[in-house]
Order: sequence, then C-alpha cells, then structure tokens
Amino acid sequence: MKIYKLVFIIIIIFLYYIILYLNSNFIPKLKVCLCVIGKKENLYIKEFVDYYKNLGYNHIYLYDNNDINDEKFDEVIKEEIDNGFVSLIDYRGYRGINIYPQIEAYKDCYKKNYRKYDWLSFFDVDEYLQLFPSYLKIQNFLGNKRFKHCENVKLNWFMYKNNNSLYYENKPLQKRVNIPVFNDRNNFVIKSTVRGNLSRNYWSFASTPHSSDIKFNCCSSSGKYINYSAVVYKPPDYKYAYLKHLQNKSFEELCLKIKRGIPVRENQNIQYKKSFIKGLIEYNKNNKEKMNIINKIFNLSSYKNNNFSFLI
Repeated sequence: MKIYKLVFIIIIIFLYYIILYLNSNFIPKLKVCLCVIGKKENLYIKEFVDYYKNLGYNHIYLYDNNDINDEKFDEVIKEEIDNGFVSLIDYRGYRGINIYPQIEAYKDCYKKNYRKYDWLSFFDVDEYLQLFPSYLKIQNFLGNKRFKHCENVKLNWFMYKNNNSLYYENKPLQKRVNIPVFNDRNNFVIKSTVRGNLSRNYWSFASTPHSSDIKFNCCSSSGKYINYSAVVYKPPDYKYAYLKHLQNKSFEELCLKIKRGIPVRENQNIQYKKSFIKGLIEYNKNNKEKMNIINKIFNLSSYKNNNFSFLI
C-alpha cells in the first residue's frame, strides 16, 4: 500500500510540474515592439536584433542616428530589414539642437505605433532583457496578471563589464562582457516598456530616455508601484526580469563611444566629449598602451592648449 501511495504522490508532482511548464510557456497573443536609436553600432546590431527576435518581439523600429557619411545599418542587417522585422527610420545627421534626439525618436515611435502594439519597449543597443525563472518569451512576461493595471513596466539595469580588455574582439558581445557588477550604483537606473493605446503623446519634452514625465501607472518587474517620473528604483527589483547592460566593453570601444558622443543636444554632446577625453588622459597618462589607443582615436595633437575643435 505504501508503494501505491508513493507512486501516486510522484504522479501528482509530475502532473503539477507539467501543468506549470505548459502554463509558463503558453504565449499570450500580445504584440510587442522595440524602439531603439543607434549610432556607430554596426559591430553589435546583428546580435542585438537576433536576440530580441528570439525573445518574441514582433518588430524593431531602429532610428539611424549616424552622421550622413557614416556606416549604414543595412550593411549588416539587410536581411532583417528586407523581411520586414526591422524598420529603419532615417535620423542620419540629426543634431538635436532643441531636444534630445533620443527623446525625439521615442516620441515619434510611440506616436506612430501606439495603436499597433500592446506594449512598446524603449531600450539601447547594449541592453539585453533577461527574463526568468520560466518566461521564454516577452509575451509570457508582459501577459502576467501582475501587470493588469500597469501602464509602464520599469526594469532595472544590471551592469556588466569585461575582463579589462584593451581592444575589441570579434566575438558576441554577451560573451565578451560577462562579469556582473553587483555594487554598481547604475544598477538603480530603470528603462521603460510602455503599454500601447494610452496617448500618442506619451513622451514629452520634459521626459528622459528612462521614463516619461506623464502620469501613468508604473511598476517594477514584480508589479510593485514606481513613481511615474522616477528614473531610478532601489533596491533594484530583479525578481522576474532585468536589463543586462553591457556598457563596459574594451578600452578601445570606450574611446570610440566617447568620440561618437551620446544622443543629447549637440552643445551638451560637445561638453560631454571634452569632459570625458580630459578624464581619460588624466587617468591613463602613465599607461603607455592606453595612451597609444587614446592618441590613435582622438589625435592628441588636436588636444594641445585645450583645442577641441576636432569635436565639432
């Protein structure tokens, strides 16, 4: 009799996990897109697009913010553009004199697509959404009842770094930048995934790339309330999801990123570059190899007498 009871218990447990597995992998009929702005990202964009396609995103709207004569995204993701998975929006040469190009792109993306999708994510090319413990697709995650009354799911960053590499390696970014930084203050920072059909003006002039300033109901990955205008959430909520932020690549790539600039107003961009180049030189002036990289990328002859005209 005891053996029958044991077998019965094992069968019940087995059926329980089978039902749990089926429920966790049932994919709700949600349409989810990703809005992203990129500049000089050809080394990384293919891996990024493939990752989010495999995660279940229905479409990517990629805003091309390269300079007019710079590289083109269709050189590396032509297939995904031709088959309609990626829409390439021309922001080439956009300087953003009056507003951040990133905010302008987010506004444009939401305004044009908020009625087409149930949810719209606003991430960067170095941010990889991690879902767990059993969510295989983005639809499984966003379809959970904990988000029933949520209009913006704000996900915390989790910063990662490489093993102090000096130069770019032709390997997948997630394999190169794979060391978690648990005590990084940037882990408090959040990025937004916004419900569709709210308002075509979700992002405003006063918004940031991390959150809108408009009063919608916002929550963390586990459904906890977050203030609508918050750009940080602490302690970070990693219970069901987080954004793996692969910002800290090789030293060479750091220099190239600074030279590229960030998608803000152009006068702020120049100040950003000046400040970071000065810091790089001061911090690494006794490191011959790093100074060689800095000189190669920035041409330090232009740095004499604080002449930063080459940044303009």
